[in-house]
Amino acid sequence: MRAALIAPLLVLPAAAQAVCPTAADLDRGILLYTLGGDTELFRRVSDDVVRSTYLSGEEGSEALLGQGLYVLDNVALADGEVLPETQIHFDFPMTSAEMPEPAPETDWTVDVTVEEAGYSEQEHQSYSFGPLTRIGLGRCSYEMIQVRQTYSPDPYEVTDYVNWIPALGLSYLVQSSHAHGDDHYVYTAIEAVR
Repeated sequence: MRAALIAPLLVLPAAAQAVCPTAADLDRGILLYTLGGDTELFRRVSDDVVRSTYLSGEEGSEALLGQGLYVLDNVALADGEVLPETQIHFDFPMTSAEMPEPAPETDWTVDVTVEEAGYSEQEHQSYSFGPLTRIGLGRCSYEMIQVRQTYSPDPYEVTDYVNWIPALGLSYLVQSSHAHGDDHYVYTAIEAVR
């Protein structure tokens, strides 16, 4: 009788780990939670593009990410509605399939055409990929590469720090440093949309 009670307890850690999202869950969605109660939902758009929808109360943003990392398009949301006048499109000189997946301790630079409010300008983007480390999101743990992103010309001197999770093919912003200070985003949990 005692063995019958202990046996289910032995499989609990494996069962708990089994509910952690995998890349296959991108088809229905992978949801991340921040310390402040905000959410970010990731869904696969194609083999090479992921849609991120970040919500903070009634406001937020939606972005298309090439290889789950490189911002192709970004637009603000209010009350669940897209605000077309806020849309920014980033035109890379290659398809999303041709963009490099991050590799530990490498760099990549690219010139991008930025289109916003009927105007376009060139922007030089630099990506510095850190070493392969691990990140915990609630009960789930993943290998992760932190990415440092800079842009020029940039009057606000923005440097973004993003965590890219190879096993999921997605990334999320953890810090944005700029001329006026720093913004931090602490992610605490992850789950698959069921």
